[in-house]
Amino acid sequence: MNQIDAITPTYGPGLVGALLVGLSYAKALSYANKIPLVGVNHIQGHIAANYITYLELKPPFLCVMMSGGNTQIIHVKDYTQFEVLRKN
Repeated sequence: MNQIDAITPTYGPGLVGALLVGLSYAKALSYANKIPLVGVNHIQGHIAANYITYLELKPPFLCVMMSGGNTQIIHVKDYTQFEVLRKN
């Protein structure tokens, strides 16, 4: 734990039950270990995870996001700039 700088749970949107379980665990872990807690948007987290697998991936690009009850087409303009073009 002494090598962790922050705990970053997702906070939404998504399936409420799963997000609440993860958020509750992250809060407890953060509090018990005095590590900062930084919330991350669930959908943006899925987009960012692609950068781990596809090292050559760079914005801008279109992303089709299907996660739980969320289906969206997102224009990823930059690493932190997103525009939802269509959602269910």
